Amino acid sequence: MHALKIVGGLYLLYLAFKAARSALNKDTAASGAIQESTAAPSPSALYRQGLIMHLANSKAVLAWIALVTLRLGVDSSWHDVAIILAGCGILSVVIFCGYALVFSTVPMIRLYRRARRGIDGVLAVFFCFAGLRLLMSRI
Repeated sequence: MHALKIVGGLYLLYLAFKAARSALNKDTAASGAIQESTAAPSPSALYRQGLIMHLANSKAVLAWIALVTLRLGVDSSWHDVAIILAGCGILSVVIFCGYALVFSTVPMIRLYRRARRGIDGVLAVFFCFAGLRLLMSRI
């Protein structure tokens, strides 16, 4: 438990450092500006990248498992499992397609570019606080 606490705290401090460095960076390339010479990735490559990122997010996977176990019991049938899996699939498609539509609009891209440094600064403070709090906590 102590090793996990130390590794987790150090990782949060690493994330705080990266977020702070990004917040202090005024470079337009860091703010998401697409350069003319860079070819845009194909839609299938973007989909694959997003899918891998989502499926590799252990926090999301564990949260879904925790939610599913609240509904499923020892007397649950395969119908219950199928309904829950279908519901999770439908929710995922609707939510992530909604994110893609909303966050790919020109107004949202402009808003993010203006707010990026502030968002990164707030994340840096939050990660630093959480990392230090975790490292200084007692188990």
